[in-house]
Amino acid sequence: MILIKIFDYNSLGRVNITAEIKSIKPVLIVVLAQLFGTSLWFTPNSVSPQIIEIWNLISYDIGVLTNAVQLGFILGTLTFVAFGFSDKYDPSKVIFVCCMIGAIANLYIILEAKSFQFIIISRFLVGFSLAGIYPIGMKLIITWSKYSSSTNLAILVGMLTLGSALPHLVRMLGISFDWKLTIAISSVFACIGGVQILMLGAGPYGQSKSKSFPLLETIKQLLFNKDYISSALGYFGHMWELYAFWACVPILLLTTLENPSAEQVAGFSFLIIGIGSLGCFCSGFLSKKFGSPSVAAVSLAMSALACLFYPLIPNYLASAKIFLLIFWGFFVISDSPLYSSISAQAAPKEVVGTALVIQNCIGFSISMISILICTYSFPVIQQKIAWILLPGPLLALLFFHRLIGKNY
Repeated sequence: MILIKIFDYNSLGRVNITAEIKSIKPVLIVVLAQLFGTSLWFTPNSVSPQIIEIWNLISYDIGVLTNAVQLGFILGTLTFVAFGFSDKYDPSKVIFVCCMIGAIANLYIILEAKSFQFIIISRFLVGFSLAGIYPIGMKLIITWSKYSSSTNLAILVGMLTLGSALPHLVRMLGISFDWKLTIAISSVFACIGGVQILMLGAGPYGQSKSKSFPLLETIKQLLFNKDYISSALGYFGHMWELYAFWACVPILLLTTLENPSAEQVAGFSFLIIGIGSLGCFCSGFLSKKFGSPSVAAVSLAMSALACLFYPLIPNYLASAKIFLLIFWGFFVISDSPLYSSISAQAAPKEVVGTALVIQNCIGFSISMISILICTYSFPVIQQKIAWILLPGPLLALLFFHRLIGKNY
C-alpha cells in the first residue's frame, strides 16, 4: 500500500492509472536488480582494512582502486556511445552481460597471489561493466512506465544512495565478515541482478524501431537540443558537488566533532549520506505535482546555501554544523534523478540511451576532478572546501533555470 502511494494519483488526471499500478512490480524488480548490480562499486570500501594488510597498501592505494573503477566507468560509457550499444540493443540483455562480466572481474581480487597491479585492472573492468548497468538501467526503468519516470528514477537513485552509505553503517556497527566472503557475495548479488533483468526484459514504453543514427548524427541531435543541453549542464554542476561532498563527509566530521570515535564518525557519515535516499524519494514524489525542473532548482538552491554557510559556522557550534551537514546530505542528491528524467524526455526517443550515457560519462569525469581538488586541498583549507564545491550548484542553476515551468 505504501509503495502504491508513491504515485500521485491526483496529478495523473486522465492517465491510465491501472497501467501505472501494473508497472510497480517491474519497476521494483529493476530497482532491486540495479542495487545488486551496482554493489560491485562499493565492495572494496567494506573490506579495505583487510586489503591494506594483505598487500601492504597505504591509503593512497585505496584511492587508486576507487579511481580505477571511476576511470573504467568513464571509458565504458565512451565505448557504449561509440558503438551505439545504448540504443541498438535490448537494454535488459546489455545489463545482464555487464553484470556477469562485473561479477567475474570482482572475484579476481580474491586471488591473493596476484599482484596489486592486476587487482587495479580487475577494478577497472568492474567500472567498465558498471557503465552498462547504471545508465542503461535508467533507460530500462523508463521503458516500464510512461508517466512516472521521475518518480521511478528517484526510487532507483535513492536506493543506490542508500547502498553508498551502507559501508559506513557496517563500520559503525562493528560488523565484520571474512573479506573473501564479502567479495563473493557481492558478485553473487550482481549475477542475481543480471538474471532478474534478463527475465524481466524491456518494457512497452520508450522503445523505438527506428533505424539507429550514426554517432556524429546522434551527437548533433543532442547538441542542438536546448532542453537536453540545459538539463545536462545542470547535472554537470550537480556532479561537481555530489561525489566530492560524499568523499569529504568523514574528514569534515573529524574536524567538527570533538575527539570522535571511529564508530561515531561512521554513524554520522551513514546518516548524512543515507538521508539523501529520502531526498530522492521526496523529489520524485514532488516532481509529479510541481514539475521536475522546479524541484531540481530548489534542491540546487538549498545545496548552494549549505556550501556557502557551512564554513561560516564556528566549530564550537558542533550541533549546528552537524545539522547543516544532514540538511546538505538531503539536498545534494535529491535533484540527481530529475536530470535523467528531463534529459530522457527531452532527447529524441531513438537516442535516449546514448543521451543518458553521455551525460553520465561527462558528469563522472567532472566528479573525479572535484574529488581530487578537495581531498588534496583539505589539509590546507579544511572546512572551506565547501566553497570549492559552491560553483557547482550555482552554475547548474544558471544554465538550468530556463527549464523551470516547462512540462517535464
